[in-house]
Amino acid sequence: MIKWRKKEKKGIKGFDKRKAVLLILLLAFLLRISYLFFLKDTVFFNPYIMDKHDQKTFILWAEQILKHPFYVDGNVFYMAPFYPYFLAFVHLISNGNLFLIYIVQILFDVFLCYLIYLLGKILYDEATGILASFFCAFYRSFVIYSSTILSDNLIMFLYISFITSLYVFLMRKSLKWLIITGILLGFSALAKPTIGIFLPFLFIGLLIYDKKDCLLNLKFKIGYPQDRIFTFFFIVFIAGIVILPITIRNWYVGRVFVPICSNGPENWRIGNSADSIGLFYYPTGPLLSPLSLDFWKLFLKKMYLFFTSYEWPQNMNIYLMEQLIPLLKIAFVRFGLIIPLGLFGLILFFKNFRKNFLFITFTFSNILWVVLFFIVDRYRFPAVACFSISAAYLIIWAYKEIFKNKKILYPFLMFFLIFIFAYIFNSGPSELLPRKSKEIFGYLSAKGIGEDLREKKIKQAYKKATAFLKILPDDPKSNFLMALVYYEMGDREKMFWYLDKTFKLNPEFKPAKEFLEDLNRK
Repeated sequence: MIKWRKKEKKGIKGFDKRKAVLLILLLAFLLRISYLFFLKDTVFFNPYIMDKHDQKTFILWAEQILKHPFYVDGNVFYMAPFYPYFLAFVHLISNGNLFLIYIVQILFDVFLCYLIYLLGKILYDEATGILASFFCAFYRSFVIYSSTILSDNLIMFLYISFITSLYVFLMRKSLKWLIITGILLGFSALAKPTIGIFLPFLFIGLLIYDKKDCLLNLKFKIGYPQDRIFTFFFIVFIAGIVILPITIRNWYVGRVFVPICSNGPENWRIGNSADSIGLFYYPTGPLLSPLSLDFWKLFLKKMYLFFTSYEWPQNMNIYLMEQLIPLLKIAFVRFGLIIPLGLFGLILFFKNFRKNFLFITFTFSNILWVVLFFIVDRYRFPAVACFSISAAYLIIWAYKEIFKNKKILYPFLMFFLIFIFAYIFNSGPSELLPRKSKEIFGYLSAKGIGEDLREKKIKQAYKKATAFLKILPDDPKSNFLMALVYYEMGDREKMFWYLDKTFKLNPEFKPAKEFLEDLNRK
């Protein structure tokens, strides 16, 4: 546990802050566990049936790592390997129990809420940290992805761990925290190499941070700016040592120099080709040059898409999950709430520019790397975590301005601009749940229900068939599968009712005709 200095800015009087933090963490845990309880009855619980999804890729990759930890599949890593190795370790200690794997991920997500509290406390005060932690605890997308075999929540956890550790080092000026910061930077790079975008800002931020004191409490003193330069390169050196085994492994199996993974050029092509749409979409046109006007037009389009309130899906559709699991309505914090508040709150951070430069540019870096490639809801997570702090700061600042300093005009103008921003960027496709997402869900449902019926897991099949029917009530397949479930349950009356509806929707539906013929032979 970090022991904080005695001198701290006062928060809200009469408010037991420690109990508030513990309550938020408890609520975050209970919300995620409750969500997992309902998730286990959906097709999204089992990554093995999720063909052409990253969930299946990651779980199979983890199993390959368990068989051959170094060689794996014999190829240079295409995607960043930290999460698959983490998943392999959790898979090993849980004996492959998916429920336990998700619980471990939930614990990391809850600890993220605590890190956000610590970082908010360091940057401004304890009340800011508490409110920011509350935002993260009830952020809908964080809840959903905490119980998903995807790397994004762990990436966010590592990114926030790194920036928090960096600020702790700047407070403590100890070699121990400097080493921890370097290790976390290395882990972050192994989880998502795009954190490298932050390195130039890290160098500048260290140079301008608190010039009065030396950054390192060592036996030998180093003056300014040599201590800042040493600190930067020491962090990078430690991170390099952490990354080195993966680089050596990639060279050994592929005889090519790939420091971490090789998918960077492919992701760049997806987001920056002539026919790119700014979202996850495989283009066929030529690659745009950063020196061309079309490149920067597309960049501005992606910047707009980044700030829109709609959660752009890939592998998971947030709006589909909300329909399947109504409990998610409790997770009421949305992107469209955090970002407008957070963006304008970040402006207030410029008041203490030297101290906050690292946090401001870290937030900017987490916007930039997404916009440089393509926009997906889960790619925005590190930026959302940062904005949760600046959003909380804005609210605490407004409270103090209005109720303590008796100043209304400045907060009023700020919230007026926030409202305009939120209105402009409250956009997205005409349908929250597009047809493509429904088709994918239908495919997964049919596969999951079929597997449950073969294994005689009738109750699970019934729950999945009910969800399939809820999302696609006019699909002949959803009605036919419900008929099969009722057949296995021995309820012939309901079975024939759903068969009849199947034929009304599609008189030539072949699986239903074959089933009825087999039934008549019996």
